[in-house]
Amino acid sequence: MIEKAHGIMFHHFHDDELHIKGQGSIDQNQFRRMIIWLKERFNLISADEWYYKAIGNKLQDKDICITFDDNLKCQYDIALPVLEEFNLKAFWFMYTSPLEGVLERLEIYRHFRFSEFKTVNSFYESFHETISNSKCNELVKKGLKNYNSLEFLKGFSFYTEEDKVFRYIRDHILGVAKYYQVRDKMVSESNLDIDKIGKNLWIDREGVSYLDKTGHLIGLHSHSHPTEMKHLSYENQLEEYKKCDTILSSILNQEIKCMSHPCNSYNSDTFKVLENLNVNFGFRANMDEGYTSALEYPRLDHTYLIKKI
Repeated sequence: MIEKAHGIMFHHFHDDELHIKGQGSIDQNQFRRMIIWLKERFNLISADEWYYKAIGNKLQDKDICITFDDNLKCQYDIALPVLEEFNLKAFWFMYTSPLEGVLERLEIYRHFRFSEFKTVNSFYESFHETISNSKCNELVKKGLKNYNSLEFLKGFSFYTEEDKVFRYIRDHILGVAKYYQVRDKMVSESNLDIDKIGKNLWIDREGVSYLDKTGHLIGLHSHSHPTEMKHLSYENQLEEYKKCDTILSSILNQEIKCMSHPCNSYNSDTFKVLENLNVNFGFRANMDEGYTSALEYPRLDHTYLIKKI
């Protein structure tokens, strides 16, 4: 692992009860072993200490912290008890539409993928078959001619080729509306009870408040989690982050000063938006060199640790 101050980025966890196993998810014992492994090799510190060292320009190369994206209930149910064992506080970056009762498609679709298919590649086969039988077929065929496997998502080596093709079709060919049409059709043909599973996907307002009261740091992650934030206008980006900021600030009764970039997608307009909201600190989602902004601190995806541990 590269020795420079960074965060460790976590998303999904699974258990034998509420939270299903999926690509990249880990269980409580794996998370505990990761914490021990990291503590033996780095200066693993709580989020508040990491934040104040960062804004004070006092971070050392071995300083690392734990971060969670997407305000997922599996993180709260499975990872939080382990953090409490070690008296360790983390960053929790939250997109807020679920806090208003929205069953955000991003997570619904993921649950569908892993609950309805034996393997992720069998899901991809079904996805491509649905496209081939839709009005989007020719659009996707034409768009894939511009796909460059060596360049697309080259900073994220844990993605398989199938993962990358899927994301390219989603973000660079179909776009939001057409992608939703394809995925909604797949979900509608299943027996998935969306309302029922939605109750166990996201942390609620009480959970957000508890994390804050127990010393964890809560940060912005947009309102509806666009997968291509950089393609939105300044006004739309401002709407995404301002709504997220308003909701979290009202729950916590304080200003929100930190954030992470959804899907590592951002541009100069994003920085202007965050400056407008007085957010002075943020994480990207990889360890690439050449980034100097206080809104671009590096993170290592936890999947890189699985092989090492």
